[in-house]
Amino acid sequence: MTLDEIYARIWDCLRRAAADAPQEAPSFVTMQAATVGIDGAPSVRTVLLRDVSEPEGLISFHTDRRSPKLAELVKEPRIALVGVDARHSLQIRLAGTAGIVLDDAARRLAWISSPDHSLIVYRTTIAPGTRIYDPDDAFGADHIGDEADGFANFCVVKVRLDSLEWLKHSSNERHERARYIRVGGAWEPTWIAP
Repeated sequence: MTLDEIYARIWDCLRRAAADAPQEAPSFVTMQAATVGIDGAPSVRTVLLRDVSEPEGLISFHTDRRSPKLAELVKEPRIALVGVDARHSLQIRLAGTAGIVLDDAARRLAWISSPDHSLIVYRTTIAPGTRIYDPDDAFGADHIGDEADGFANFCVVKVRLDSLEWLKHSSNERHERARYIRVGGAWEPTWIAP
């Protein structure tokens, strides 16, 4: 593939993942997001890709306002994400600057477009990362609020991407790796050694 074809493929994979489209193509709906912890140590966790805009160079995911990752991103907004599709031997790496969406209308739109089963986590009165004695404690009847409580905890994080990377492993020993760096409003492509 050419650098232009790979660039188009990266965005196609991201769009399909955010749309939760049937996956004949590689799926990158789950990505590992790395931030700088409050204590300065690296911190990595899984996020679900929720929205993609190639023209703006943006991706987004949802999180709980009480989550440590939100405090980390407020303190240091740089973020790196990686998705792996082992079935297709592909890796996509993304890096950029996170912004917290505070606009209630934008948050509400994201809220209503989310599946109900994913919104229950925002309704719990127990903040993410809080020590509990039993897994049932987090979602027990005593700890579940109503929709308004859930929406109050719901947050959208938009990441303005500064770099994209594509790594294709191959069984014939010819791996391909490409990098795209944002320069102004354009993406500067280059091949890099795997």
